[in-house]
Amino acid sequence: MSHIASVNDGRTAADLATIQPTSKPREHIAYIEYFRALAILLIISGHTFVLAWSHFADEDPTTAGLSLLNVVPSLINSGTAYFVFISGFLYRQVFFDRMPFGEFMRRKALYIGLPYLCMGLPVALAEIASGTFSVTMVKDGVAYPQNTFVDLAVLMATGRMVNAYWYIPFIFLIFLASPLFDRFIRLPAQLRFGIVAAAFVVAMWVHRPIGNLNPFHSFLYFANIYMFGMLFCEHRHRIMAFVARPLPVALLACLILAIAFAQALVFNDTSNIERAPGDGWLPLGFDLMLIQKYVGFFLFCGFFALWGGYAAKPLRYLAHNSFGLYFVHAIVIAVLMRMPMALSPHVGEPITDFLLYFSAVLAISLAVIEIGKWLLGKYSRYIIGC
Repeated sequence: MSHIASVNDGRTAADLATIQPTSKPREHIAYIEYFRALAILLIISGHTFVLAWSHFADEDPTTAGLSLLNVVPSLINSGTAYFVFISGFLYRQVFFDRMPFGEFMRRKALYIGLPYLCMGLPVALAEIASGTFSVTMVKDGVAYPQNTFVDLAVLMATGRMVNAYWYIPFIFLIFLASPLFDRFIRLPAQLRFGIVAAAFVVAMWVHRPIGNLNPFHSFLYFANIYMFGMLFCEHRHRIMAFVARPLPVALLACLILAIAFAQALVFNDTSNIERAPGDGWLPLGFDLMLIQKYVGFFLFCGFFALWGGYAAKPLRYLAHNSFGLYFVHAIVIAVLMRMPMALSPHVGEPITDFLLYFSAVLAISLAVIEIGKWLLGKYSRYIIGC
């Protein structure tokens, strides 16, 4: 199936279905919808291998076997970068010059902000009540007693309550900066490419914040990807004419595997480089993960344009429920990590454990989503995100 044919293949994703263009008609781009399905699967898998006790990224590889196992997290880590790329693509294709800023923010508040409050607030309160999280405030050398309001504010502002929710405060900063991105889109083409290149250098310099807990720092790191998604959308016909062919897809697949092997076997580092507050201003290393994700943007767009239609139904289903999966899977993992060991069995083989726990998390999350949609009806999107 060619990328031209795939453009009109099937229905739009759920989060786009209610958007009514105010002026220009827009095409439905199926390969981006399919890519969104893969992105959420990679995000879930990236969070699951820790639960599976496979120790991929935590081991210090001393044998070829363990090093080769580390290729797996090299490929699945940082799947959120694909979400950011797709968000930038869709902003340029769907929202720009079609929807006023106020209406855009209203919809994001309803469809992303409100589910974040509904899903995240109870978990944050549970974290505080259990005593597993508290903020110590110090002024003039004096430590002040715990303040529940401060604890709750910190958790909600950072997404610290579960390991995936950091994305929501960060992406709202991106949404709030939409007027700036509108100005970026209207700049001359050469200047836009220069800005993206400069933002890429900034990301390679600042790295990701430790634990992803600083949304402003995350903005600095991911802004280049969001803007690149816009540029990719604008020039998609020329890009896809090249990458949506078997040979370029095969070459890109070899390149992304080569980078993953270099991360696992040469650098022994399968995760992102993170900067802590005391790490100074100099770069802490060379961020191969960021380069790998840029290769992935081209690879997966080309792959899904060629062959995504063969699995259109399940891919559409996953894309349709992607934000629901994002909200729910993190809580499912948090619950499973707190289960007694007898209820959290492990085979002992890293790949087997990973596949078992990934399948369990995905199945439980989808079951929760379907039950939630059945119980909540048309209000489910405001509560669970889909």
